[in-house]
Amino acid sequence: TDVLSPAQFSIRYVESLRKASPKLKIEIVGEMEIKVTTDGGQESTVFLDNAYDLYKQDPKAERDVMKKYVTSYLETISTLKGSEGLDRTRIVPIIKDRPWLEDYRKGLANRGVKEIPETVHEDFSSDLVILYAEDSPKNISYFRPKELEKAQIDRKELRSLACENLKRLLPKIERTGENGFYMLTAGGDYEASLLLLDSVWSDIETDVRGEIVVAIPTRDLLL
Repeated sequence: TDVLSPAQFSIRYVESLRKASPKLKIEIVGEMEIKVTTDGGQESTVFLDNAYDLYKQDPKAERDVMKKYVTSYLETISTLKGSEGLDRTRIVPIIKDRPWLEDYRKGLANRGVKEIPETVHEDFSSDLVILYAEDSPKNISYFRPKELEKAQIDRKELRSLACENLKRLLPKIERTGENGFYMLTAGGDYEASLLLLDSVWSDIETDVRGEIVVAIPTRDLLL
């Protein structure tokens, strides 16, 4: 299978999005960057970097990748247009390294986004932060402080609420390895967030001599 170039991938994405929602006005404004205007005049920008990276890992899965990211975007704009607010039962914590926040803001600014969206986050350690997001069946999206306030969720209860949701929403946590060296997996999206679940570490503590040392080389791998 020939691998699509970024420009070709962008065109295919636009075709898929138009087919899924014909009323949208869609314009390619840069490499991997799409400008979308709804029939109500609401404008937003779609960046296809993550979608393209996923596609390159398995070009034969192009149709599945397109469906995933088209569905995700349509759900996002539907949420923005609606007034349903946050679902407190779907709020989850996501661990990121501290530079991620700055890179996220700079990346949006470099692409011409005039209003950089605020995120709801807090410190976890000197080099890690906890970002809070809403995990819907088709999408994981960060929300803004004003949305949290509108949902009448107290910041003091946010972490415990999110951790309880995470435990309920996670697939089975699996541990492989032996002799004190283990890998934890939990579906591919929230391995790093396992750091927040005390029950996971109390179970492991009995099998490890000395202090537990954790490494997170990628978001879906915890050692």
